[in-house]
Amino acid sequence: MLGGTIGAQQALPSLELAVEAPDQLRATADQIRRLDVARFDAIFRLIGVRDPGAPIRVVLVTENSRIARDTAPWVAAFADASNDLIVLFPARIGAYPYDSLEVVLHHEVAHILTARAAGGGRLPRWFNEGLASTAERSWGLGSRSRFVWANVTSGEPNISEVEGLFAEGSREAARGYTISHALVRDLLQRYGPSLVPRVLSGVAAGATFDQAFVNATGTTVGGATRVFWRSAGGWEEWITFLASQYTLWTVITSLALVAIWQHRRRRAARRRQWEADEQLETETWEEHRRKYRLH
Repeated sequence: MLGGTIGAQQALPSLELAVEAPDQLRATADQIRRLDVARFDAIFRLIGVRDPGAPIRVVLVTENSRIARDTAPWVAAFADASNDLIVLFPARIGAYPYDSLEVVLHHEVAHILTARAAGGGRLPRWFNEGLASTAERSWGLGSRSRFVWANVTSGEPNISEVEGLFAEGSREAARGYTISHALVRDLLQRYGPSLVPRVLSGVAAGATFDQAFVNATGTTVGGATRVFWRSAGGWEEWITFLASQYTLWTVITSLALVAIWQHRRRRAARRRQWEADEQLETETWEEHRRKYRLH
């Protein structure tokens, strides 16, 4: 195995990653070592950690390994917080929510640090994934578009239904990531940046997640979810999506394609009519010609 470490040279807490990879993944391991670790600062600020703790092992795995065969093919990485371990499958990176190597690593590091801040206490999947997604990506047009589509295909699921999406196939899990990201983002806007540290510290002190959430917000998870779906934020996503330059050009292009299709359909109909008229004229002439011969 090939080993190495990365250390953040920032005023914020220093985090070390110990990268391990077989020889065939040496280039990917080197790429990880060259990543800008200052990006992890956003995680520290989001979850309120002062001490990131022990180094995190990042183990790169090939597709012919046993662990790859035993892991669902749409999973590009997973974190084992109890062992300070991230297992990463480089060949599976490329599609949402695993857009790039840096995004995947950032996401999994967020899981490890979140688990440490919660003292190893149980966190629901929607909160864990939504928090990691919030830490590693902005809420841009791509996120808005995925949320609008998830809203169309999933409706307005309650929190249990959102949690259940992660236990299904890749498409359902992708919707789970998107909705969880939107929900956690909404909670942070509604209750402020102290929400996450307060919830995590409550869980670390021995409270259940639901108890810690009520203590931090004054409402239940179910109540907050209903407010989220009823809020103007849902309409804001639709308006922003529909008003975006990308959407406008898509609509314009679609209308142009429809116009071209209708024009071609009309031309084809005219050609068929001309052919029918010509056939009728020919048949009429042949009939007259036969009658002329009889006379």
